[in-house]
Amino acid sequence: MARTLRLNFPAPIPVGHTIEVTRFADTRPERKRRGDGRFEAVTFPAVVDLDTGIRYMNHVHGSAGGNGGLPFFANSYPLEPRPELPVAEVWRGRVTACTLVMVEGLEGQHTMLVVAEQPADS
Repeated sequence: MARTLRLNFPAPIPVGHTIEVTRFADTRPERKRRGDGRFEAVTFPAVVDLDTGIRYMNHVHGSAGGNGGLPFFANSYPLEPRPELPVAEVWRGRVTACTLVMVEGLEGQHTMLVVAEQPADS
């Protein structure tokens, strides 16, 4: 089964690479789940390219602070998602397509990944 990941950060993962995808649980009260979730870890998965060891994540995975800091200075982030984030799902797959799109208004890149999911026992 192919799954499409929409990421609001650049993740230039080559076709053919195996990745591990971690989705986080939504811990917001039910009535608050309809609003803007851009500062919530549940909105975007964290991705690890298992062939290179490179981890791709949103600032909310590494920092509890709102907008991720100033883009003019290098921020100090952990190398893995914050341990207090509850994990909802972890799965692996092989990248079959990868597209990066520059979003000028936001001065950043978004990524579309198509991933052929691997069975849980592989």
